[in-house]
Amino acid sequence: MNAQVSKVALVTGGSRGIGRATSYELARLGYVVAVHYRADATAAEQTLAGVRERGSDGFTLQADLFVQDGIEKLFGEFDRTLSQRRQPVSLDVLVNNAGIAEGGTLEETSPALFERQFALNVKAVFFSTQCAIKRMSTGGRIVNLSSVLSSRALELDGKFNALSAYAASKAAIDALTRQWAVELGPRGIIVNAVAPGPVDTDMNAGWLRTDKGHATMIAASPLRRVGTPEDIARVVGFLVSAESQWTTGQVIDASGGYRL
Repeated sequence: MNAQVSKVALVTGGSRGIGRATSYELARLGYVVAVHYRADATAAEQTLAGVRERGSDGFTLQADLFVQDGIEKLFGEFDRTLSQRRQPVSLDVLVNNAGIAEGGTLEETSPALFERQFALNVKAVFFSTQCAIKRMSTGGRIVNLSSVLSSRALELDGKFNALSAYAASKAAIDALTRQWAVELGPRGIIVNAVAPGPVDTDMNAGWLRTDKGHATMIAASPLRRVGTPEDIARVVGFLVSAESQWTTGQVIDASGGYRL
């Protein structure tokens, strides 16, 4: 482990996809990684094993962030685990990665679907960050996962793909990122967001790994390939590094130039 190993990072939704790749990138940078998961303990343990394979250490935390009690449980367990490990109860990096993307036209979107999108994609981010900053000091980093769909629409096979509730929730993340950068800047806490385009994860597998979906995304990218979780994790890695200390309040497009 390197000299930075005493620093601690928490990745919500850290057990799979972009969250897993981000956990690995943070491990590579020497952080102790707290891998949050909601239901799949096996996937979380696999991610933790990968963290250790990369020369760092970490632990898993289970919590349902759809509800306020779950957020409180997450940070309570975070504090207890660090105390048991005889480490200071502090947090250096929070990556707000947990989220869902459920589609539907304006007419099809039910109040329940809308509320689920905002409960996890916005409310959980807001109150997780509220808890996190109580444990952060100067030099802390917050990275929020946004989406290019906050500023453009998704087309699949030449047809508009209705994701307006999801897109609105990610636009809220962009706004929160700017507001928090100003609010927390005097404390020396840096806040940014990463906005991926379509990425080859299990969440997108149902359409992105089809021949049509794959071809559509390649055609929409100047780089002529589909994004990977590692592509996004490397951007997060930059945003938590010393090299980004003069970058705050930004939403970094990490879409491979999707639909420029």
